Amino acid sequence: MRLSAENINKKSPYWVIQLDDMLFRFRTKNGITYRVGFQEDRYLKVGNTYNFFITNMDNQHTHRDLDVFKVVSLVLEEFFSQDASVMLYICDPTDHREKTRSLLYKRWYNSYPRHNELTLRDVEIDFSGYIVYSGMIIRNDHPQRDEMLAAFDEFVGRAPFVMDVQPKP
Repeated sequence: MRLSAENINKKSPYWVIQLDDMLFRFRTKNGITYRVGFQEDRYLKVGNTYNFFITNMDNQHTHRDLDVFKVVSLVLEEFFSQDASVMLYICDPTDHREKTRSLLYKRWYNSYPRHNELTLRDVEIDFSGYIVYSGMIIRNDHPQRDEMLAAFDEFVGRAPFVMDVQPKP
């Protein structure tokens, strides 16, 4: 799969640079550099699934920048315009803002003009009292939609027993 920075830049408030097929970089008006993209999933191991990520390369927290949300929305829209559109996400807990990140996924999904064409399955995985926020977004017309959702549910059910996840200090 190859996403297109050209398509994203038609509507993007920030100039997006394509680093490889599914990886982009952009810099905000506040001078913060972000990398956003997808990598093939290695956990669910069913079909063509991709993990989505966004990284603040400067590790700086700034005031809310709605244009970052717009760029991320455009990258997600470009992803879901592709045929094999199954996205997984795990909300990074290292700064204890994982619940906020989970809410941002729900916000994107609900604000996406064609969200009725997608299914969002968001979950809280309980690792002995330590909650990990995660989810799957899949196109409703995906030929293996039901099987993919079932595989995700099965993975979520067994994750606390097969993965060693510890809270970060």
